[in-house]
Amino acid sequence: MNLIFAFVDGLLIFSSVLLGGILRLRGGEGIIYQADYLVWKIMLIVLVMQTVMYYFDLYEFRNFRQRMRMGILILETLGVSSIVLAVVYYFAPFLAIGRGFFTVSLFIIFLMTFTWRLLYSWMANKTIFKEKVLIIGTGDLAQKIQKEILQNHQEEIEIVGFIDERSEKVGENI
Repeated sequence: MNLIFAFVDGLLIFSSVLLGGILRLRGGEGIIYQADYLVWKIMLIVLVMQTVMYYFDLYEFRNFRQRMRMGILILETLGVSSIVLAVVYYFAPFLAIGRGFFTVSLFIIFLMTFTWRLLYSWMANKTIFKEKVLIIGTGDLAQKIQKEILQNHQEEIEIVGFIDERSEKVGENI
């Protein structure tokens, strides 16, 4: 799931930069197609942004629960990515995509990645996408496993129940 999520994230960033270029040029798509190595330049942006997103834990699903925190993390990611790309463009100006492309794209990237994470979080909470787990035992280890799932994997895993060899534990809360 993480690979699919990162792939969709990359596609969103890529399309946001292209859309930003079209909006920046007010519909002059022909200029975008004439740019030298535009796809490779956009891929550099995608690589830098996804690397920074990884280091800011934006691929950890536990961060999706708090929307405000997720939004702030995305804004921080955009800021750090901009600084990293500015340094890259300073030392290799031929890698820059064009005046104003990236600036316009930042707003679109924020909207698309934030919306994608909200949509993914909503979809992950649907029971058809959750992996069902039956925990064998009711001892300390079983309780630690339950605690770990509830704290860190609530969107991905649904605890169906517990199995214990003692019948007197039936109906008890763990």
